[in-house]
Amino acid sequence: MSVSMSPVVSELDELVEDLTLSRSRVAAAFAAEMFFFARVADLVDRREAERAARDGRGAITHSTQLGMREIYAEIGAALQLSEWQVARKVSLAWTLSTQFIATLYEAGDGRLLPEHATLIADTGLVIADETVRRQFEAVGLDMAREMTPAQLKAALSGLVLRLDPEGTEARVREAVKRRKVSVRELEPGLVRITADVPTAQGVGAVQRVRDIAAELSAQNQAEKTAWQTTQAAAGTAIDRDAAPGTAGEPDAPVFDERSMPQLMADVFSDLLLTSTLTGHGSTTQARDELSAIRAEVHVTVPVTTLAGVTIGGATIDGFGPIDDDTGRRLAAAAPVWVRVATDPATGVPTCVDRYRPVGRQKLFLNVRDERCRFPGCRLPARKSDIDHTIAYSEGGPTCLCNLEHLCERHHTLKHDTDWTVEQLPGGILRWTAPTGRTHTTRPPGTVRFDPLALITSHPHQTHQLARDPAPF
Repeated sequence: MSVSMSPVVSELDELVEDLTLSRSRVAAAFAAEMFFFARVADLVDRREAERAARDGRGAITHSTQLGMREIYAEIGAALQLSEWQVARKVSLAWTLSTQFIATLYEAGDGRLLPEHATLIADTGLVIADETVRRQFEAVGLDMAREMTPAQLKAALSGLVLRLDPEGTEARVREAVKRRKVSVRELEPGLVRITADVPTAQGVGAVQRVRDIAAELSAQNQAEKTAWQTTQAAAGTAIDRDAAPGTAGEPDAPVFDERSMPQLMADVFSDLLLTSTLTGHGSTTQARDELSAIRAEVHVTVPVTTLAGVTIGGATIDGFGPIDDDTGRRLAAAAPVWVRVATDPATGVPTCVDRYRPVGRQKLFLNVRDERCRFPGCRLPARKSDIDHTIAYSEGGPTCLCNLEHLCERHHTLKHDTDWTVEQLPGGILRWTAPTGRTHTTRPPGTVRFDPLALITSHPHQTHQLARDPAPF
């Protein structure tokens, strides 16, 4: 079926076609380069053999790395790269050509961008089991076809967690052993404190600092507004009653004008140095309120991991995995539990419930979508609107199969331009651009081995998923 296009849209269609072809050629060139760099390791070994024979050493030794250094220097000089960059490319080429050859061939055919291929290789290399690594590669290639590099990075991390839970648990425990705090001078009067800490504690600490700073900023603004209101009212009376030539204008107090980044930095230092907030807030009550703020950390832990039946799967939402013991401790101390039932094969949330039921549909959609569902957008769901796929004014129901998160920018794009969207089973969205091209976005948490329709495709049928009783 031909699509009638305006001159601008027709030119856009040609431009998109040219850009797509250009990117395909870039991918093929990247793959060719990787095949060339994959030969470097063998050249290094042979050069070391030559050096050993020339020097009469007989045995090959890599202790000086001179053979490698001279070859890397030669390549770097020719390509205007540092030796470190050459080493990085050699390492990546080895990984792709020996561990992820299907990924390299996909790039060679122009179907996979270099950024996506690099992410698949770097993320999946930690998987020791070859069979599991093949599964990771197959699903990773599937996801790469419809995700930006930033989206794919998060999805691949989740995929490793699902496919290699025992390995992830071991890596998490090893990572925690490397925790440390360091400081270095940035400029006179300013240093940078770097803290490598366990994920749960780190996320909680930053969240607490941010919440305290936000509360303090609100207090400061309220005090300033109250004073300005008082002065405005008093000024009217003074103007009416004051004798000619009298000022009647009291000195303005000094207000706290610190920005949020400055407040967070000061709160951070105050908490570390005193354990309490002594330098903030104008009254004892205000200081007590600030000190009473506690961190909120969202933790996802499989029920089977809580029960000790399986290993792995505990994560800090939006950051990554934590060890099982920490996950169990946080779950035991949590004032509120949220149940997220997921399909074991796909990872798609099928039901969300909470002990104190409020806004169940919003909670389900927030867990399912995680972010704006327009192709390539990463704005979090909490900062986006919940939109009706089929407009409510046109008969679209307020049910899970007809709702998705869209940020304000893409919400406007959907309603006020020629972009259209259709919601398919499983929360899958199929967008159609003005040129007629289609783009598919799936729920970010989905790990797909086989397509699975989890909810009806009929947009007018309501669901019982979110009304199941809590299992706790």
